[in-house]
Amino acid sequence: MNTEATTVQVPCAGARTGEGPVTWGQHAIWHALQKLRPGDHAYNVPLDGPVPGLPLAQIEQGFSGLLHVHDALRTRVVADADGELRQYVDGAGSAPLHLRQGTAEQAAAVGAALREELWGRAFEYAGEWPVRFGAVVSEGLVHHVVVIFSHTAADAWGLPTLQGDLQALTLGATPAQVRAEAAEAGVLQPLEQAAEQASPRGRRLDAAARRQWRSAAAGARAPKAAPPAAVEAGAPRYRRAHLLSPALPGALARVCETHRTTSANVLLAATAATMADWAGTGRCGLQLMVSNRFHTGLAQATGPLAMEGYLAIRTEDAAEFKDLLPRTWSASLATYRSAFYDKRALEADLAPYAEDAGVTFERSCWYNDQRVEAPAPASADWSPAAAGESVLTWETATDHGGTVSYVLHMADKPDGLEIAMTGDTHLFTPADMERLLRTIEGTVLDQAASWGGSPAGG
Repeated sequence: MNTEATTVQVPCAGARTGEGPVTWGQHAIWHALQKLRPGDHAYNVPLDGPVPGLPLAQIEQGFSGLLHVHDALRTRVVADADGELRQYVDGAGSAPLHLRQGTAEQAAAVGAALREELWGRAFEYAGEWPVRFGAVVSEGLVHHVVVIFSHTAADAWGLPTLQGDLQALTLGATPAQVRAEAAEAGVLQPLEQAAEQASPRGRRLDAAARRQWRSAAAGARAPKAAPPAAVEAGAPRYRRAHLLSPALPGALARVCETHRTTSANVLLAATAATMADWAGTGRCGLQLMVSNRFHTGLAQATGPLAMEGYLAIRTEDAAEFKDLLPRTWSASLATYRSAFYDKRALEADLAPYAEDAGVTFERSCWYNDQRVEAPAPASADWSPAAAGESVLTWETATDHGGTVSYVLHMADKPDGLEIAMTGDTHLFTPADMERLLRTIEGTVLDQAASWGGSPAGG
């Protein structure tokens, strides 16, 4: 397989330029990424897929147009001498396009390798544009494209907009047309987002969100009851496990139909029950990632808009799993409304709780439901055995995990639903992590087993 590598530059000129304060999301993610260095590449945001043999020049046209349309892709985040962050939007420059040779039959494999290569490099946030492109080419035709975004420029919830714009630009739409449509829809670019956040309306949103956080923190004073696991001297601090469950999508459909709720609510309730039981506290506190794209001007916006809200659920007096569903729903709605704020001000608000072991522990626990696919209808033919057994895999252990106790991710996969867990080895053995992942899965499967068809009799 000839995978000869070359790199060219994708230019952009005559675009909007400016500078100003960073947005709440830029500030939060920049500081989070600094804590992860040199492993901060793990939070790069990938987008890739097959292309039906389009000319390379046409693909380059689409990439260049994308740079022009989205200011976030030309924005550098720079810390000044006092540590204050500012965003600089460049009006001209270029981003690298990494080319690999591969036929249509080879494109998927070559593209996957290119994606891993480009994803595995950290960005220089102050000195380069936060995007890199890739393409698999044979005889001038492109069969696969790869785009890697820095998390300072994009998050997973912004990918549908970026993908749609890239397709339109590649097929002939002009950057001026696409940008005008976004402006007409009221989409805010990062400099406009920062201005809105500094406005009276933005400050009211910030104050309300921080009030909710303080209320949750005041009720979070639960003991850290989980005993530390035996730690091997010199071993890496973090492990990451992936449980791929073919049975979960069908099980979720049944549980949702029975209880007239959402799959997000069911997974969150199952997680809360499992982790509260593990901690022995009768409660679960999670930092819950929220897209924030329901706010004005952000539905189709790019940039790091997703932020964490604090979710607190008491599980101790829930006699059955169904009793957890309404309280999880209520708590999560409050969390979604309180996940858009100035993190600098929030940290000052929460400083009085910093010495409380329960609060410190709870704020190191994260949950991120990254699924985007709509669940299928419930099926009378579904069964765990027919769907297939779940598969557990492990990544190589690492010392780069920030300061988390654990992080749980839910993600769509072609063969099912994946639950991934990053765990601190000072708290979890591999056996602990496997047990918790399978308990979350098993909770949903057990509920689905009692399904009796549609509540309406269908």
